[in-house]
Amino acid sequence: MAQRTVAQCDGKLIGIETIFTIVDGRQINIPDKLKELRAKSRNNELFCPCGCGANLILVAGDKNLREQHFRIKEADSFQDCHMITEGRTSVDSKIVLKCWLDDNFHADDLETRVSVSAISDSTRKYEFSFISRSHKMALNYCYDRVNLSDEKLQILEENANGISIIHVVDVLNGGCKGQYPEGLMKVQNRQGYCLLLTVKESDYDKANLKAVFYEKNIDGVWEETTIADGFLKEFRVSPDGSIVFKGKGLTELLGFAKKRFSEGLDAERKRREEAEKQRAEYLLRQQQLEVERRKEEQKKRQEKTEKHRAEEAEAQRCDEEELRSIEERLNQQEKQVRDSDDNRWIRCEFCGKNAKESEFSSYGGAIGVHLNLGTCKECSDNNPAAKPLYDVNLSEKPKKVYDSTICPECGKELVKRDGRNGSFIGCSGFPKCRYSRSIK
Repeated sequence: MAQRTVAQCDGKLIGIETIFTIVDGRQINIPDKLKELRAKSRNNELFCPCGCGANLILVAGDKNLREQHFRIKEADSFQDCHMITEGRTSVDSKIVLKCWLDDNFHADDLETRVSVSAISDSTRKYEFSFISRSHKMALNYCYDRVNLSDEKLQILEENANGISIIHVVDVLNGGCKGQYPEGLMKVQNRQGYCLLLTVKESDYDKANLKAVFYEKNIDGVWEETTIADGFLKEFRVSPDGSIVFKGKGLTELLGFAKKRFSEGLDAERKRREEAEKQRAEYLLRQQQLEVERRKEEQKKRQEKTEKHRAEEAEAQRCDEEELRSIEERLNQQEKQVRDSDDNRWIRCEFCGKNAKESEFSSYGGAIGVHLNLGTCKECSDNNPAAKPLYDVNLSEKPKKVYDSTICPECGKELVKRDGRNGSFIGCSGFPKCRYSRSIK
């Protein structure tokens, strides 16, 4: 916090900023003002504004002094003072703003910390930071945006009596980070833009001023847009109270900036619409490709199904053709009938069924008689005609006729083979059937 920066004299507040001005571009103390305040302090005319009654003296002019201020006289140090000290940044800001207004107006009537009651009949305690009645201009400086109440701004406007007001806010209040800048919008709604001040100690030459405005972007997020940015001394105040930066009024620059912002919104909107259009076209192409892919898959499945059906039909035709061939070959009894898988086929002597040997209970016999004939299991179990007849006078079953050319184990033909130990008789069903006998 800064040391005591305000004194009261003749019912008015005198800020430490009143002793500073600009002469030929240089920031100096005002000699006449220093003499005046020192004389008033010697005459005990400077008082603490808290109402404690303590007399104040001006501490200024020493080149080695860290900061110039008011302090209580030693004789009054026992007083119970409740003075609220002011922040260093706030004091430095008011000093450079005082220098800025002097640099622009060179007015003798520039007052500081002027209560609205001094301008109108209002009894409210709000005050103008600076006011020049001859130029009909006032400046309201605010260090913290929480003090930018609608009530304060409205009272200042209602009691200005035709005086235009410039609102300046400390730069720390700038930057909205996407949120609605409630306090600064109160200023923007009245002024059209916001002025953000940056100070380095109380050096007028180093003070910076930035003009900005706030607007929602296409996503509804608040953005801060800069209108003008430069040293405070580069901003000038015209006789009508408007502010000019490098030859162009801020109102004009605001119009250009809003136009660029609006054009940016339109460009972004068109870009998004084009992107959405391209996305929709892409999705449509993907859908079409998906439809084509499914059609192609369906076509392949259909071709596969048709091919499978054709193969089944061909297999069935071959099976039927082979069955017809088997039926024809079963009419002869000289040679066994076998299919393409080497399965032997038999015809039932009783029901005429043609089937593989596994479905027969008995089959085979002399070549040329009933080699390919037999009794199927169904007839053997159910057909009385298939039952063998026995002689009632014979107690033994009739012996089967032995056929030396037929394998007694599997019923296939026997063939002559050559081995390591000479020739022998073996089953033609080798290796499934390993029946063999020597040649006598």
